[in-house]
Amino acid sequence: MTFFSASGKSDFHQQLQEALARHVEPEALPRLMRFAEQFFAIAPLEELQENRLGDLEGSTLSAWRLLEAFRGEPVVRVFNPDYEQHGWQSAHSVVQVLHPDMPFLVDSVRMALNRRGHSIHTLQNSVLSVRRGADGELLDILPRGAEGDGVRDEALMYLEIDRCASAAELRDRQQLLGEVLGEVRLAVGDFPAMQEQVQRLLDYLAHADGAQGDELNEVRAFFTWLLDSHFTFLGYEEFRVVEDAHGARVEYDEASLLGLSRQLRSGLSEAQRGIEPAALAFLREPCLLSFAKASQPSHVHRAAYPDLVSLRVLDEQGQVVRECRFLGLYTSTLYTESVTHIPYVRHKVAEILERSGFDRHAHLGKELAQVLEVLPRDELFQTPEDALYETAIAIVQIQERNKLRLFLRQDPYGHFVYCLVYVPRDHYSTEIRVKIQNLLMERLNASDCEFWTYFSESVLARVQLILRVDPRSVPAFDAREL
Repeated sequence: MTFFSASGKSDFHQQLQEALARHVEPEALPRLMRFAEQFFAIAPLEELQENRLGDLEGSTLSAWRLLEAFRGEPVVRVFNPDYEQHGWQSAHSVVQVLHPDMPFLVDSVRMALNRRGHSIHTLQNSVLSVRRGADGELLDILPRGAEGDGVRDEALMYLEIDRCASAAELRDRQQLLGEVLGEVRLAVGDFPAMQEQVQRLLDYLAHADGAQGDELNEVRAFFTWLLDSHFTFLGYEEFRVVEDAHGARVEYDEASLLGLSRQLRSGLSEAQRGIEPAALAFLREPCLLSFAKASQPSHVHRAAYPDLVSLRVLDEQGQVVRECRFLGLYTSTLYTESVTHIPYVRHKVAEILERSGFDRHAHLGKELAQVLEVLPRDELFQTPEDALYETAIAIVQIQERNKLRLFLRQDPYGHFVYCLVYVPRDHYSTEIRVKIQNLLMERLNASDCEFWTYFSESVLARVQLILRVDPRSVPAFDAREL
């Protein structure tokens, strides 16, 4: 149902201006309208027409007053507008966020609301170039990207979500978003320092003992590659493993913590720093570079379990004395870049191709190269070379036959089981995937699952499932039995 007439956005803004003129002094109206044009810039006209003009007028004035009162400290408001209290209404709960502009704000807010089960009905995101006075008072709204004294960029978000039924629920959502935005500020604020830490590690590696030969060169190349827009740094931490009569535990160097690690690793109890036996063996491995997944999903930027990339410092006897670990998310370029161009991974791939003995120009050699090219990147980074070789050869041995095959791998910390399932494409369906997922979750006592399906010209579809498990309760498993 259309509540106001509009033949285009300009007609809408004209009607809105006439409505807003009743609420501000004539000299303030042009500034308010410059704000309104940016506030509604992303909103499709057909969606605006689903609202009463009076409600759009009310939401504009509400956001404008928020902007006028802003003094730099992030603001989050979650409320149910009604005529009596606010002068306008909505069938949904309204979320207003005003924040100094920085990356990841919109993604992180949207993720937090989705985690609470909310559908987002309206999302307007404006980055406003504003001029403020010495005390933070709003002086003007400028064209996007304007520069000059007192000019700053401020991000304003307006969302309408499934209606919260109580005041307690509104407070919960407001607190949740405040905490998430705090995490964004931690990660973004320390981003340059984390990049500098990579450079410091590169300087250390430049003077490291060259006994590791090719591995050392690949580690250097890998960290250089990370800095080249391949990794979104969210946290950094340094730690050592100690063992005594009470068992093994991690001791973090709190002075080293950056980004989200400041929050995740500070003030942990001894129990929280305890290490399971399988993880202890992994942490003792004298490898320079190691990979794993964080045990908790990211609240910043992308809804995924962050990657852990670690450089291990070894003593003269080859024992691990310290671990320098980055927490973050690979950027999208990783998933389109050839495996032959990714440092460290390319070395594994070359070794497996050589070890196979296949003629690289013959059918089997090409098939193995293609299998490695399209394997999930988690498998290439995390799987030890021997196990990766066995998996890749076994996939080649399927030989494009209509067979169901399952490959399982538990991550070194024990928090995840990685599953690759090959299903005849003609038989694959969402129903089949759900059955496989439910079976694996039941058998492995998993609490959570992420999945990705890959189709190609092959007669087989591939499903990758990452199951979140408790290392203390996951049963022994055999892919053939499952």
